[in-house]
Amino acid sequence: NFNNLNNFTFITFCCCLFVVMESQRVDVDGAMETVVSTTTTTTATSSSSSSIPASSAVVLSPVTSKTSVDNVDDDHMKGVDEELCMECEDQIAEVKCIDCEEVFCRPCRDQQHRRGNRRNHKFERLLGALIPEGMGTVMGIVSNEKTDVVLDEKPATVSKAEEEEETEASGKVGVSERKAGVKLHRSDMYRENVKFVPLRLKHEERDWLKVLQGVLRVSEYTDKVDVRSWSKTQTILQELEEIQEMLLGLNGCVNFKKTVKMVKKPLEENASFYRKIFEIGRRYKIMNPDKMRTTYGKLLHMLQDSQSFAIKNETKLNLVSPIKTVYSFLESNNALHLLEDDNLITATHDTSLTESKEESNDLVETRQRAIDALKKKHVNDSLSGEDIDLIVNSITDSNNYQASCGGVVLKMIKYLQLYFNPDSYSDTTDLHIKYGMNRSKLNHSHKQQYTFVLQTLTLWAEITQQMFRLWSASDDDMLREGARYTLCNTGQGLNRMCSCPSVGGAMRSILSSVQRKCGSWVGLAVVHLGDRDVPNALFFIDKYTQIPRILGPMVNAVERIDELAINPNTRIIIDKYGGAESLKVEILRHFFRFAFNGDGDDGGSCIDGRLTSCWNWCSRLEKTPFYPVFMLAGFQGFDGSFKN
Repeated sequence: NFNNLNNFTFITFCCCLFVVMESQRVDVDGAMETVVSTTTTTTATSSSSSSIPASSAVVLSPVTSKTSVDNVDDDHMKGVDEELCMECEDQIAEVKCIDCEEVFCRPCRDQQHRRGNRRNHKFERLLGALIPEGMGTVMGIVSNEKTDVVLDEKPATVSKAEEEEETEASGKVGVSERKAGVKLHRSDMYRENVKFVPLRLKHEERDWLKVLQGVLRVSEYTDKVDVRSWSKTQTILQELEEIQEMLLGLNGCVNFKKTVKMVKKPLEENASFYRKIFEIGRRYKIMNPDKMRTTYGKLLHMLQDSQSFAIKNETKLNLVSPIKTVYSFLESNNALHLLEDDNLITATHDTSLTESKEESNDLVETRQRAIDALKKKHVNDSLSGEDIDLIVNSITDSNNYQASCGGVVLKMIKYLQLYFNPDSYSDTTDLHIKYGMNRSKLNHSHKQQYTFVLQTLTLWAEITQQMFRLWSASDDDMLREGARYTLCNTGQGLNRMCSCPSVGGAMRSILSSVQRKCGSWVGLAVVHLGDRDVPNALFFIDKYTQIPRILGPMVNAVERIDELAINPNTRIIIDKYGGAESLKVEILRHFFRFAFNGDGDDGGSCIDGRLTSCWNWCSRLEKTPFYPVFMLAGFQGFDGSFKN
């Protein structure tokens, strides 16, 4: 209730404070959206207790692009775990036909199974998220299936006349598409995967986001609530009311007239406003994991408390609403048929996959024609042209994010397979580790360690391609109605310990998929959730957003060694290590041995211990003999910036 002078003064003060804060803040709106055709810079979100770096994460070009790792022999790069399509013998196989008993890439699969009895064949997915062709596309995400065999979408029988008619209606997208060298195919998992793709923020939502960020920056919610585990209901109620009042006060800077009307109402009558602004903050964080690093925890813990039965009985408020996704948006507008249009795949293609400026320009024109074709075909009373732009941009954001995160993992797999062999080794390529060696907690022979590292990187590649699904599961676990948690000291400060059924189910599905791909498994397959190692779903998702921030500097340093070796000013330093190739092997060998040695409080060979040991390796990088090379390559740290 703001019907007195003191509260009006409080509103004025909040407005002034907001203006001052806005004048000093760094404008980073649309960080995810500005990721376009160039190499994506990845900055870190740090874990509660670990220093994880921020650095440039290099986008891996798919197989359709000829870009490759420097000085990599193509035949060697294929690796022991990759099969080529039996039809084109060029692309990596993504599916296996159960009836034909042959493996295909998706374009060849679609082409060979368009007509006749082959349309009814069944297919087994060969871990599509690990295929470079699938990197940076929402169809590269693996669905949560219960069996190994999935029914493929039946390729439609298209006559020549129908094909010409469709091409004419779509603005002759197919012609330009062939010029740009883009291979299009509709994924049988496309509809399922867009359920997790967040919707890009609109302009007015960005104004509300600024209001929310301003409130969270000055809020002391967790400082006052998460200091004891008993009798804190009244403290939670007071803090919730204070946050709601500050939101109304700062909202006056965005829409003063509407705020005046809202101020005159009881707080519970403005519940829809609170739900909307909190959902915007959660959605923005999923799209931009590097943002809101110091404030997102406050938001989620506050909403978690608001979901308890005791608080709901007191406030009569529901502050949580589902995250808006591409799928939910289309469903609410009766436009799910848009997902079946092949032009959508063209319109959301990543322009960073091209090699030349001319090819990039052709692809941009192709995308624009595809967007125009989508608008011409699907615009109606319930779906406007701006809505279609929003859908296309949201999926493109998702593609770019997955490409930037998964690309560095795939490059590390390529380096492992290029410079090391599981069946033979020399003194410079031996990967064996012993207990106690450089803090190692494991005993692995060369072949065991090679397999251990390869399996870990394979798992990380799968996880990075399913991050939106894991974000959704994490949000569900943290904000379940009536969920209980225990405040305890985990060795990394006070943390909320609670069960994570949704994340656990998603991780079991991912892990079983990777195990089927890799065959025999080295080490434990235990995923810590809801214990002292990983106390809650927020802690879990924060850990795995570190993967590209750990591997990004590694890839960047190795890629720039050749450049440093050519430069006369730095060549003498590279020569001290025996040349560029010897230096690459030394850096990679040290990383593959001692970043995967089980070091850490929750170390070992379990799923989470593998990531913990990598964190510890990062914290000791400056003590390695090749640290000067990282500095020359532009290394600035693993922790990133905490600025908004």
